Amino acid sequence: MELIFLCPAIKKAIGGVKVIYRQAELIHKLGQSRGFSAAVMHPNTWFFRVRWFESQVPLKRAFFKLRWMGKPSFSNVTGVFDAQRHMVVIPELWARKYGTQLANMGVSYAIYVQNGYYITKGQPADLDGAYQSARCILTISDDASRCVALAFPGVEHKILRVHYSVDAKRFWPDQTKENIITYMPRKLADHSSKVLFFLRHHLPAHWKIVPIDGLNEVQVAVLLKRSKIFMAFSHFEGCPLPPLEAALSGNQVIGYTGQGATEYWRPEIFEEVASGDVAGFAQRVLDKVQAIDQAGQFDLPMTTIRTLADTYSDEQERKDMLAFLNAMDLNTNGLPA
Repeated sequence: MELIFLCPAIKKAIGGVKVIYRQAELIHKLGQSRGFSAAVMHPNTWFFRVRWFESQVPLKRAFFKLRWMGKPSFSNVTGVFDAQRHMVVIPELWARKYGTQLANMGVSYAIYVQNGYYITKGQPADLDGAYQSARCILTISDDASRCVALAFPGVEHKILRVHYSVDAKRFWPDQTKENIITYMPRKLADHSSKVLFFLRHHLPAHWKIVPIDGLNEVQVAVLLKRSKIFMAFSHFEGCPLPPLEAALSGNQVIGYTGQGATEYWRPEIFEEVASGDVAGFAQRVLDKVQAIDQAGQFDLPMTTIRTLADTYSDEQERKDMLAFLNAMDLNTNGLPA
């Protein structure tokens, strides 16, 4: 039996894609001695592979036929998957597109909800059928679980909350800090540009703002180790990864929770700004810069950082993936929880 994780072919750095790759690779390793395997499939691509982080996950290639049912057209997976050989994990954005087809073919599938606010894409009746027919519904956060339970009454027993892991060896405050403020410009670009505009005449000359853009995972980690403040512009996200990586790297995080980050938003490290309050956002950053300058040192509570690292650890992710395999009735005998 092979577990296939469907994944969009996206070149830019997207945390959800990294989660799919990492968890598919983990399941593949767990299953090698238990008669099952796992792989990632980017539909209708041949040579694509994500390159901005390291991964040894197997890739499967397949082209889905286009089937017309009025407009728009969608992919027909008939002949690609076999009920006796395959199980499929569908990202929530593709639940409508592939869920009903797989159910009609008798192929067991799970829906992976990494963003509870993407589950609205599609006709409600089609979505209801896709979620009701899924064997398991993975959710990446408590907020995502709440969204699924609210949108699809009756599927609560299928929901399995799982965690991604953050490499605490890579994202950890073990480097000398500099007066650097970091942010990701692709996240709510209009908001971040306005915050920068309000900061331009007030930020002390010995501080600088550095965007995180066009960097691979290693380069991002190096920059976060150096910076002291991370500005979070999260918007309707399942469990945003960059603010957590920034916190584990020893940054004071200021900004939006995006809803999904509320579960790890500890006040000792994270400072919430109401979404859209860009003037207040800029003032919070300036207040924090002043406090750091006046203190003459920069320290964050390591107890909280260690707690976050334990919650989003390799060990927790492994336990969650074993629970998922059990929910899909795959053989996990002999694999320690």
